[in-house]
Amino acid sequence: MRFCQNTRPGFLARNTPKPLISDSLGSLDAVNLESTCTKGTGGTHMDWTHELQSFSNMKLQLAHHRRSFGITPCAGSAISAFYASTASLVQWLGHHCNAQQDLANLSDVWAPGQYMSNPESWTAPILTALKCCHASVICRV
Repeated sequence: MRFCQNTRPGFLARNTPKPLISDSLGSLDAVNLESTCTKGTGGTHMDWTHELQSFSNMKLQLAHHRRSFGITPCAGSAISAFYASTASLVQWLGHHCNAQQDLANLSDVWAPGQYMSNPESWTAPILTALKCCHASVICRV
């Protein structure tokens, strides 16, 4: 399960703006943990206290090198994956926006009318989603 069920949602999480997919990823995390506990305990986990269930969920989501199952929570990792990949694209386009290069002005080709150095000018959906994601991360810190 940890190698199959999280692969497609992980891909979607990295490539879909957070507001479009976050609710469904949160419920998917709960279903993954529930099915893992059901398989591992034969359904006896239903009698556990809330604290014990929370502890088992935490242990299931810890990384392999910490002697756990490494079931990455999609809802949480989606934010960082989308932010990192989109911010990298913005950085790359910002470095290739000089019209005097031998190559075309890639920023103009891939994001016309969007000035990578000025987030206030961004109107493209993926860039506005990046601004919202950034604001969400900053307010949680």
